[in-house]
Amino acid sequence: MGSNHILRKILLAVNESDQALEAVRYVAGMVPPDSTQIVLFHVGTEYPEVFWDMDRNPLYRSKMPKVMGWLADRQLVIGEFKEKAVKILTDAGFPEDAVQVKTQTKKTSLVRDIVQESYQNFSAVVLGRTGTSRLKDLLIGSLAAKLVNRIKHIPLIIVGGRPVSQKILIALDKTIEAMRSVNSVGVLAGVRDHEIILYHTLRLPGMFRKSTDKRIRTERVQDWLEYSRNKFKPCMDEATHRLTKAGITADRISRNYAIVKGNPVPQLVEEAQKEECGAIVVGRREVISFAEEYISGRFSLKVLNLAERMAVWIVN
Repeated sequence: MGSNHILRKILLAVNESDQALEAVRYVAGMVPPDSTQIVLFHVGTEYPEVFWDMDRNPLYRSKMPKVMGWLADRQLVIGEFKEKAVKILTDAGFPEDAVQVKTQTKKTSLVRDIVQESYQNFSAVVLGRTGTSRLKDLLIGSLAAKLVNRIKHIPLIIVGGRPVSQKILIALDKTIEAMRSVNSVGVLAGVRDHEIILYHTLRLPGMFRKSTDKRIRTERVQDWLEYSRNKFKPCMDEATHRLTKAGITADRISRNYAIVKGNPVPQLVEEAQKEECGAIVVGRREVISFAEEYISGRFSLKVLNLAERMAVWIVN
């Protein structure tokens, strides 16, 4: 595949876990194989020289066969994983020269090494939601959660479980970040013509809840809902235009509105599950208030915590 045909380059941060393979499968079905380069990036542990000199110490000499056996087994597992990952991609239509395997020893930390690598002209970073140890993820925080706060220049796609489909729900509002989310879907998945849901939440004004007459209240809510939809229609139109321009046909784009009370995240995730979406796309604002950061928490992290069995795209 000639370099002039490559329109997107995906960094797939992998370990030898089953969830990492699910991330590979997700990417294989998400992006067009004839114009995408995939880099499977694995960061290993560098062993100090004193470790290799253990056989010089009589106290440790008897342990060396077990240690070397463990190392050999680990290398075998990593090698088998890479073979499986490459096969998933080539079976999905990716040319062999479009799939690169890059392995390096840890330079500073796993998070920093992935972040540094992501600046090498990549279009997105993709990884599995969990690592090889769920207990470790719970105790010190998953790699995915840490990268949410570090990957800010390109989309970060975190794959949980095995997504049921390639259907995508985009959480849309009037922010710049939300429209960037639309652009990202178009760039990464537009040519595959996935089904897209543009989802916008409407918060019901408190004055409607004070009315005692149910009929009057219902009529007022319907009038307000129609007004709110018409007011947001230019944003929906713009998002639809950008997606169709990227290659997604108009009949595969739908518009959903929802009235929410309180925290909108659970309802957003429930909507995605009801519609059998495989992914939720959210914008991540760089500048937020103290209350949002430390009291209520970031919207994108809340979605990530609830959407355990689907992919979550986080776009700045």
